[in-house]
Amino acid sequence: MLKIEKYLLNGNRQERENCCFWLTSFGIQSVVGLKPSEDLDSIITRHIEGKTDIHSIRQEVHDFYHEYHHRTGDHNMHRNEEADKVSVRTVECLLADDFELSLKNFSQTHHHLFHGIYHHSGELREKPFSKKEWVLGDTTILYPKPDNLEERLLYLFDTERCMDYSKLSSSYRLGRYSHFIANLMMLNAFHHCNSRAVFVYALKYLLSRGYHLQNDTFYREAWYFRNAIIRACYTNMHQGVYPTTKYMEMFLSNLLLDKDYELKNHRMMIRGE
Repeated sequence: MLKIEKYLLNGNRQERENCCFWLTSFGIQSVVGLKPSEDLDSIITRHIEGKTDIHSIRQEVHDFYHEYHHRTGDHNMHRNEEADKVSVRTVECLLADDFELSLKNFSQTHHHLFHGIYHHSGELREKPFSKKEWVLGDTTILYPKPDNLEERLLYLFDTERCMDYSKLSSSYRLGRYSHFIANLMMLNAFHHCNSRAVFVYALKYLLSRGYHLQNDTFYREAWYFRNAIIRACYTNMHQGVYPTTKYMEMFLSNLLLDKDYELKNHRMMIRGE
C-alpha cells in the first residue's frame, strides 16, 4: 500500500481528489511496467495536502534528476525517472483547466507527457505498427498504415465534435465515449507511448464533460482498461469475435460513477489460432 492511499479514506475532499489524480497517474505508468520512486511518494504528499502546487512539484522533480545526472555523470534516462516525470506531467494535464477536442490538442498532450524522454514526441508515426496482445492470444490488432493517418484522425475528431450527447440517455453515454476512445487507440497515432497518451487524453476529455474520478480504479485496474480497449478494437469473424465496449464501460462506470463491477482480465481473453 502506498503512503498516499490514506488520503482516500481520511483526507478532506480536495485531498481525496488530489490523491485520486496521483494514483491514476501511477496506474497509467504501470501498463508499461513503470513504478514511481519512493522519493516521489514523499514529495507529492505536500501537493495532496495543498502545501504546494503541481508546477512546483514538477520543478522539484526536474531539479532532483538534473542534480543526480550532474553528480553521477550518468546521463541515461532510467525507468524511475521516466515514471516520476510522466506521473507529474499526467497530474499536471488532469488538473489543467484547458481542453480541446482536436488532433492538435491530442498531439500537444503527447508532447507534454513525453518531451525530453522520447524522440518525436507529439509527432504522428510514419511507419507501420503491430503488437502482439496477451488478451488476443498473442495476435495483433490490424492497425492502419500511416499513409493517411492524419486524415483519419481529423475525421475522428470532427465526428466526435459533432456528436450530440444530449440525445443519449446516461446509460448510453459511456458507451459512446468508449467507442471514441477505442477508435483513437486503434489509429495508434504516435511513434511511442500511445496507450498512455490515449489514457490521459481520454480522462481529460471525460473530466471536461463534468465527470470526476471517484476512486483508485485506474491505479488497481489500468491493465484491465488497456485490455478492454484492445478488445473493443478487435474483429475475428472466423472465431465469432466482434468489437465490444462493454468491458470499457464497466471500468469507466467503476471509475467515474463509483459502481462495483467485477473486473476480470481472463473474461476478455481470446484464444489465438
